[in-house]
Amino acid sequence: MQITGVNEILEQVASGELTQADAQKLLGTHRDEELGRVRHETPAPEQLSIFTIILALLLLQLLYDALFIYGLLENWDQTFLSFIIGMALLTFGLMLDLYRRSFLPDVLETKRRRAKVVPKLER
Repeated sequence: MQITGVNEILEQVASGELTQADAQKLLGTHRDEELGRVRHETPAPEQLSIFTIILALLLLQLLYDALFIYGLLENWDQTFLSFIIGMALLTFGLMLDLYRRSFLPDVLETKRRRAKVVPKLER
């Protein structure tokens, strides 16, 4: 199906001529939500030590932010300011990684492939 055909179907859905379910059947995406199945899901254990580390990194983050704003107001050198903002972003990245590893559930989802539709070339 060419992109113009897809656009026509989307315009019909937007105008109300076609329902969303009918458009999914026409496009070949009907029942795609049933392709995946959760095989394994383990809730993350609550860890007080990781929480305290994240809080300490949050305080360090606030220190870097305050230092950066103070440096902007006092017209510090750009090299030093870029170092400060780099350290702030690195600290924020560490906080996000620790949160992701320690507090989000571990989910393994398997998906099977859906049948691929190969349209004829229009010449």
